[in-house]
Amino acid sequence: MSISVLAFCLLSGVAIGCSKPSTWTGRGDMMLSFPNKLNPGEQVIGFELHVRNGRILSVDKVPFDWILNLLVEAPQSEIRGEPNHGASAFQDMTPLTRFLVLHRDRDEFEVAGSVVVTTNFTGMKTNHFRTADFTLEEVARNHSLERTGASRSAGEPNRASSVAGSRR
Repeated sequence: MSISVLAFCLLSGVAIGCSKPSTWTGRGDMMLSFPNKLNPGEQVIGFELHVRNGRILSVDKVPFDWILNLLVEAPQSEIRGEPNHGASAFQDMTPLTRFLVLHRDRDEFEVAGSVVVTTNFTGMKTNHFRTADFTLEEVARNHSLERTGASRSAGEPNRASSVAGSRR
């Protein structure tokens, strides 16, 4: 009887978790996508993102031939990007879709950003975005990415090297 109740509770929890909307609303790690708000003929020639009360954990994909500047410090992070050459500007938002993993540190978490666009490389327009404009999707946290080499080796037994003890 107790096993069936436990199984029911577990399956109910899984079903509720799977039915969550794709927008992230809780604590933890999330994948960020910029809004897809390009007008016909516009090309992205720059972007900027500021995270308040959170931090950038990783860059999942880097736009090809782009220069990225990243600063991660408590309690904020920021990233800026621009193409290395004009030919690297992109005409859709795919390179800025699901490209960053963020972590929320506090309740006052906020994301603000902008995308610089052009149609002719002489005039530019900046589109500004707030937290509600971005798509934030919950992701499973990978704790092994946060461990340093020293902390990994502290948990392993001390093994003698086969090379260190051998003499020829």
